[in-house]
Amino acid sequence: MYRNIPTNLITGFLGTGKTTTILHLLSQAPVGQRWAVLVNEFGRIGVDGDLIQAEAVDHAEVFVEEVAGGCLCCVGSAGMQVGLNRLIQSSKPDRILIEPTGLGHPAQLIEQLTGPYYDEVLDLRATIGLVDARMLNDPRYTSHPNFQDQLHLADVLIGNKLDCYTDADRSAFYSLVNAQGSAKKAAAMVAHGNLKQAYLDEPRLERIALFPEAHAFNTDTHHHHHGHEPPAGDWHRIEGAADGFYTASWTLPTDALFDPACVRQIMVFSGVVRMKGFLPSSHGHMRINATQGGWSEEALEQQMNPRIEMIGTDPLDWRTIEQQLRGCVENAC
Repeated sequence: MYRNIPTNLITGFLGTGKTTTILHLLSQAPVGQRWAVLVNEFGRIGVDGDLIQAEAVDHAEVFVEEVAGGCLCCVGSAGMQVGLNRLIQSSKPDRILIEPTGLGHPAQLIEQLTGPYYDEVLDLRATIGLVDARMLNDPRYTSHPNFQDQLHLADVLIGNKLDCYTDADRSAFYSLVNAQGSAKKAAAMVAHGNLKQAYLDEPRLERIALFPEAHAFNTDTHHHHHGHEPPAGDWHRIEGAADGFYTASWTLPTDALFDPACVRQIMVFSGVVRMKGFLPSSHGHMRINATQGGWSEEALEQQMNPRIEMIGTDPLDWRTIEQQLRGCVENAC
């Protein structure tokens, strides 16, 4: 029987560093403990779950379950519940971390996790809300009801990517915190997801969503694709849209070598606002992680099935973008 498993949501809009933060938290897990992570992706082809499993530290046992194809709240009670139940049964965890997609509205998820089904199974503690202060002057983000409710429903508010901030960005974060009044248990700015584990044990406060009619409660109006992930090893594209954002995800050939600089140009000129994935290159296997505020490439020690996900705020010509992506294969004809 599983009772009162400490559980936290790690929320944040697109590109705020949720996965990096979870990896840092896993590095602080007490020796011998079993930590479980439930990861959600907006796109149908997941990236973050495999990354967490591959980079999780050795001194703690880490178990990962991924639910792709939309936010946990609109994949539906069944999708979330099946994934979470499987994770609990397989890992028998000492703690659970849940990472909803950046476009997820957390209200219905909180309602599910505190409802009768999980009432004695989970001990839902502080929701950690991440924000990139560089985006606080971008109305595409700040006017979005999911963005606003992610901040409103957070118990601990974290300005991540401090190493990239200007003085104006820091001031914007301070203004955000001041606007929240005394509603937060804690607020801080950090770099590289360097979050104190103690924040996880702050209590969760009961809050009512500012926009209860938003994404989580209008699940029948969304157009995510919920089929099986296509097989790795060839070109497969799956498109989706929800909440004013548009996505395309690809599995890629395992025998192709991509030029990361070429892929970066797609990010710069195509209207894509978020891109992440695993690419084989002549320099080895690479993880790419990009927002309009920055681009990073990281060499991977472990080989991953090649894949990439892109998100835009406007409908994009994914067919043309795929042609450009194919042109990034080294020695492509």
